[in-house]
Amino acid sequence: MLDRVFVPRFLVAVLVASLTSCVAPPRPETSPTAPEPAAPTDAAAATIFEIVSADISVQVYRAGPLAELGHNHVIASTGLVGRIELREPLSASTLKLALPLGTLTVDEPARRAAAGEGFPDNLTESDRDGTRRNMLGPALLDAGRFPVLELTSLKVEGDAGRLTIRCRVNVAGGGGELLVPVMVSTNGDELAAHGTFTATHGELGLAPFSAAMGALRVRDDMRISYQLVARRADDAV
Repeated sequence: MLDRVFVPRFLVAVLVASLTSCVAPPRPETSPTAPEPAAPTDAAAATIFEIVSADISVQVYRAGPLAELGHNHVIASTGLVGRIELREPLSASTLKLALPLGTLTVDEPARRAAAGEGFPDNLTESDRDGTRRNMLGPALLDAGRFPVLELTSLKVEGDAGRLTIRCRVNVAGGGGELLVPVMVSTNGDELAAHGTFTATHGELGLAPFSAAMGALRVRDDMRISYQLVARRADDAV
């Protein structure tokens, strides 16, 4: 949403948030600690990596004839947790990630400055607090009932460090699927991954928020950037 009205109802992130005027049917609440993904029975034993640091940034854009009355926004988090099971072939690898919605931040000045043109430093602390409160409220992410966004791999394609992962996203009682590009590298016991991509509300089964009969609304597309570091765990499957 823009100002205190236009707020994303999704976050990704990676990474990824998404804005919508519709709330999907409830689903069971989950823990921020992601459960282990099931390993394919015909795959080699996995090397387990657990996320130790992550950064996700989502740029959400204003739209409509009255767009000048609102602002673009940067939603971010460093709270992603979860597990990656790396196998050979890479297509047999899996991941299960979780993002506690309480870790989301809105329009941090440094992030707006890094986002460049279209993200001027013209928001007050009160603006940011109001936007975040509305974003996490029952009309949007409904974080009180659904405090965790979950991301689960469905299919992994690619090689030589360039992967495309089809993921299932569960958020605010509903969800959808995303294609996430991943640049990945390993160095000893450490795995690093990063990527930038565009996602739409439609891919998540959501509708972008709009007001004043569409004169002030959120653009359907969002720009998601992420980077993470995972460390090899002692256990293996």
